[in-house]
Amino acid sequence: MLAIYCRTSKNKEEGTDYSIETQQQGGIKLANQLGLQYKFYIDEGMSGTLIIEDRPALADMMSDLKKGIITNIYCIDQSRIERNSIVWDIFSAECITHKCNYYPNGIEFDLTNDESVFNSKLMSLVNSYYAKITSRKVKLANYNKTLKGKTHGMKPYGYQRDEENNFEIFEEEAQYVRKMFELSLKGVGTYTIANILNEEGAPTKFNRFKGKIKRKDDYTKNVIEFEKSDVKWRGNVIHDMLRNPIYKGIRVWNKGEIDKRIDVKINVQIIDDDLWEKVNMNLSTNIKNVGKKAEYHYLLNGIITCGHCGNEVLGKKRPQGNDNSYKCKGKRPPHKNCDDSRAISLPKLENFIIQHLFKTKKLKDLLIEAPKNNLSIPLREKLEKKKKELIILDKQVERLIKLLKDPELENDEIFKNDYKLSKTKKLKISSEIEELQIKVLEMENETRSSRAKTLIETYTDDIQFIEIKRLVHLLIENIIIKHTKEEKSGYYSLVIKYKGYSEQSFFLTNWKALNWMWHSYYREKATDEEQLTEDLTIYEETLAILGKPALTVDEKIDFMGFESSSSVLEIIELSPKELIQFD
Repeated sequence: MLAIYCRTSKNKEEGTDYSIETQQQGGIKLANQLGLQYKFYIDEGMSGTLIIEDRPALADMMSDLKKGIITNIYCIDQSRIERNSIVWDIFSAECITHKCNYYPNGIEFDLTNDESVFNSKLMSLVNSYYAKITSRKVKLANYNKTLKGKTHGMKPYGYQRDEENNFEIFEEEAQYVRKMFELSLKGVGTYTIANILNEEGAPTKFNRFKGKIKRKDDYTKNVIEFEKSDVKWRGNVIHDMLRNPIYKGIRVWNKGEIDKRIDVKINVQIIDDDLWEKVNMNLSTNIKNVGKKAEYHYLLNGIITCGHCGNEVLGKKRPQGNDNSYKCKGKRPPHKNCDDSRAISLPKLENFIIQHLFKTKKLKDLLIEAPKNNLSIPLREKLEKKKKELIILDKQVERLIKLLKDPELENDEIFKNDYKLSKTKKLKISSEIEELQIKVLEMENETRSSRAKTLIETYTDDIQFIEIKRLVHLLIENIIIKHTKEEKSGYYSLVIKYKGYSEQSFFLTNWKALNWMWHSYYREKATDEEQLTEDLTIYEETLAILGKPALTVDEKIDFMGFESSSSVLEIIELSPKELIQFD
């Protein structure tokens, strides 16, 4: 298999970089010449200075290289792979280790030849130097454009640029900017404004672009992807736009550094000065201003998904009334695309989870006795990879120290910056290695069982919400909830997957959600010696009946038993009068 790696830089103007299509065509031509199947790995708008992990397609390609899926790699030139010498060292080392052929611009390059290695390292240094120079030039060019009131980068919503790079009002969007300011002046909150715009189908600044946006949950650290075309208006976005002086014709450079801040008047403005000032004075008095939702606590946000459509299931509390529930995101405006899901009582679901995790002895016993799994293997592979990176960085730091001791090079700013960058990366990777080592230990049986036992026994009825949430998120990886409609009411089914385990539990409850049946418990492998012996006997008898060879001693040692589902049929009852209520 031939890997065709393509990359474009986000800082390149259209027409000044190799297009993805051009790069793909070169790879396909080589694949036809070699008589190989091919697979594309494409990083669009990615800087070549980024490390492998920060470039999804490159990371995927390196993973496939290690698995033996690909044996040849094409790119249009070396700068597509890297503008960072550390990335090149890792790339070339992995190619040599896994006997993968490398074809820059369709010409085979021998990574083991001394002269080739020297030339490639020299090219890597040139690429790295070029990236630094380009970055400085881009920053300087953007600074000069700002001083002249010109545009650069992504244009603020409501604006576009003319042929001379001046700001120009984009009326298709500007009409909604005016509406935001007019509604805000009337006292309408930013979340309400967002809902109004969504109902009217007002386009966001992302709707014109293809691709995906990634968002990391602050608490669970899970990354969720959204299509840019599906992005909707949100209250915090409206709030930031209302605060942005660009709409009264003022461009701010280096907003984060007050001492370096420069305010530049541009040639046009969507909102007049008087309206902008009134709206900003009025913002703080709007009752439904941004940040209001943060007053409420939701125990399970970030770990529940809808079994019907795959969307997040989020908690929603109302200042007045009892309609507090967890509801599928696809059920809420502006989405409203999940017809099968049904909201479930927020206090009942949260109390059920607390009862199951911390007050049911059976769960603790099951997790402690759970069989060893293979979940630590990918983490161990990543750990070994990081250790290799650290070795390469150590050598690079040593090499730079020697260079900086040379009187002719000791004041060279590029080498000094490389040295500082390498030391910073070394500290970062050392920290990542430490975290991975901890995670691997958590996955291993003894540590994992001890951890689960400790977390469950840490709970007491008087601990604070933030601590309960921490414990819940450390024990549960994911909850999938579905609602099955029946003639009168229907019922909910819930699957809980435990963090660090392959084990899952299956629950059923009716619409009242007061009585929860722990229906069954799935295990991936045997949980004790008795089950393992029984499974091994069955397996050996089956092999004999089929006329297959008997298991070797090593195969018997590696055999972990069969996956199975066991009935539990235990009821967890909730008392309406004793439900814990979080503010």
